[in-house]
Amino acid sequence: MKLITDRGWAWTPAQWELMLELGPGWGAFDSSGLLGTALTTPYPEIQAISGVLVASWAGRRGIGTRLMTNILDISPSALYATTMGEPLYARLGFHPVGATTDYHGVFPGSASGVSREATPADAGSLAALDHEVSGYTRPSLWRRLLDPASPYTVRTTDAGVIATRPNPEGFTVGPLIAPSVAIACALIADVAAGAGQVRVDTDNIEVGAYLLDRGFEKRSGGCTLMVRGADDVPGDRSRYFAPASHALG
Repeated sequence: MKLITDRGWAWTPAQWELMLELGPGWGAFDSSGLLGTALTTPYPEIQAISGVLVASWAGRRGIGTRLMTNILDISPSALYATTMGEPLYARLGFHPVGATTDYHGVFPGSASGVSREATPADAGSLAALDHEVSGYTRPSLWRRLLDPASPYTVRTTDAGVIATRPNPEGFTVGPLIAPSVAIACALIADVAAGAGQVRVDTDNIEVGAYLLDRGFEKRSGGCTLMVRGADDVPGDRSRYFAPASHALG
């Protein structure tokens, strides 16, 4: 969390714990302590890389590159790159295949009523839907999201699901899977109405327009989806309106 504060990231301790439950992490150390991190979440189809973080006082020493070399040759890789990190990943052989824009605001309308609260009994069907759309096999993630002790909330409807997780300002939406833009927007309304500050990271222009029409603001410096060792990410991304998180893909 010292590194998070140093770099102005929004990760919480609960997010670190989740990531380290779902996959291994690497750290760079010297006598003063932790200098940098890199995490990987291994899916059978591709690994998601995240948490590539180097302290400002340890910059320009090649630490990020050295951390990445521990994990790049394991399997094809995908990650969401910040503007600062994108040049490093390009040098390591990643190429862009998409991008998300982050929208922040307080939703002014009422819930649509199209969804219901998901329960642990839904884990199997939601993992199957997620695999079809995101392309990732990750039943353990859905068991974790639907655990009653989890900080996530999950709502579902026919062929759609939306989850939220706390952030320092309110909560972030993701994943968001829906058969159409209209259902995606209705799902957002169901979780965002009366909920305070909401963040949505999406690559869909129509969903972005829906949020802007309701007073959300578009923040600068979104994230670029990049891939190494494959042409593109798997799945039917036309129905994937927000990732599980930038870390989880």
